[in-house]
Amino acid sequence: MKIKIYTCSPLGWIGGIKMKNKNNTVSAKVLAKIARLSLSHNDKLRLEELMAVPIAYIPNKQFSRPSLMNPIMEKNIRVLPSTLLNSEDEKTLFMQMNYARHKLCQRRRRLQRQSRWSKKEVSPLLDWDKLQLECRSKIVASNMGLVLSMVQRVTYPGVEFSDLISEGSMALLRSVEKFDCDRGFKFSTYACRSILKGFSRAAKQNYRYRSLFPAQLDTALEKDNSTDADRMETHEELVDEVKAIVRDNLADLSDVEQQVVKLRFSLNEEQDSPLTLKEVGKRLCLTKERIRQIQNNALSKLRLIAEDRLVSV
Repeated sequence: MKIKIYTCSPLGWIGGIKMKNKNNTVSAKVLAKIARLSLSHNDKLRLEELMAVPIAYIPNKQFSRPSLMNPIMEKNIRVLPSTLLNSEDEKTLFMQMNYARHKLCQRRRRLQRQSRWSKKEVSPLLDWDKLQLECRSKIVASNMGLVLSMVQRVTYPGVEFSDLISEGSMALLRSVEKFDCDRGFKFSTYACRSILKGFSRAAKQNYRYRSLFPAQLDTALEKDNSTDADRMETHEELVDEVKAIVRDNLADLSDVEQQVVKLRFSLNEEQDSPLTLKEVGKRLCLTKERIRQIQNNALSKLRLIAEDRLVSV
């Protein structure tokens, strides 16, 4: 199931395009602006993190209509640990969390355009951040019983109970980030698949060497391809997001721009490989240089949208 995820990112390009700030660090100018603010030490550290890392959220048409969102944001959902929420309360929490992140992205972009910051301008950003963290904590707390219940139903010989709990909890957190409440499914239904995949991942990592080398090995001698696998998974997710942008025309591309992008980067299902500029020009009866210009203009539009979308967990 493909889900649209917008990401407000300090990075450059997304989806195989140029990326900057790979270490998720803020510039010296931003640090100087933060240092001048009369905030607590913890607030400054959190502000540095917010200005460095991508902020992902699931978009919703209601976010642009405050008259619809205000009643939702005013609701206070109480959560009992490991007690599943009903459908209405669950949707409310997800709407509150994603709307808070949406506002958080707007605030951050506004601050990035300003030469000086004041506490009055920064405080709303920290407030929205606190709200989205509270909503996420409530969702996770209400569904932690799901992880424990599923651990008790599976059997992976040799895998520690604590390892399964850890992997299941991380899978639950990733599910919270990607769940779209507008699709009509219960979150528990969506999360179960991710939790089971987490269990399977933990088992594979455990079995990889124990079956062949029961003795303890020097970790420096072990070979692990999990980094390459994670990188490939992230790449595939980014490619899917770019395809979604083009498919839904979120970048407001013209018909010609859409055709050029699809032909140049092989986004059509019936197309096996990308075409050269010359080949695209022949199909559209345009020169090679004109195709290049159209492509560059389309990529500029895609970049603006891509900087506001989620990439991986």
